Amino acid sequence: MTSDSGSSTVRLEVPARPDYLVLARLALSAVCRLTPLPAEDVADLKLAISEAASAFFVGAEDGAGLEPGAPVPAAGGGRLSFAFELDDDRLALEIGGPDHAEMDDGDHELGRAIIAATVDECDYGHRRMRLVKYLPEPRG
Repeated sequence: MTSDSGSSTVRLEVPARPDYLVLARLALSAVCRLTPLPAEDVADLKLAISEAASAFFVGAEDGAGLEPGAPVPAAGGGRLSFAFELDDDRLALEIGGPDHAEMDDGDHELGRAIIAATVDECDYGHRRMRLVKYLPEPRG
């Protein structure tokens, strides 16, 4: 975990395979414990990160069928990177992936709708997505 001027960031990089997504969801859960987010919002964020990451699994199936923990072949799949940035007023999730995937195409319309319904901001770019959830004011 790195810390810069009031924000903390956790970074994770895994093979671009669905069976590794559980690690990103666990890391997100751990970061959410440092926030005042209710359990429902945490569940929504886990769904959003799953939907966002799934855009990068399209075409990354060269490593599919391997035993969990087996190395991904060099030619297949690529890697997914996750960054969870916690500020005083927001939690930002950044997902980066292989060049062959984009969240822009029509195949991911339902995923984009789910993401939009579960976060406050979403930005889709080339090989990356940024999702932002604003934190509630702490009750005093």
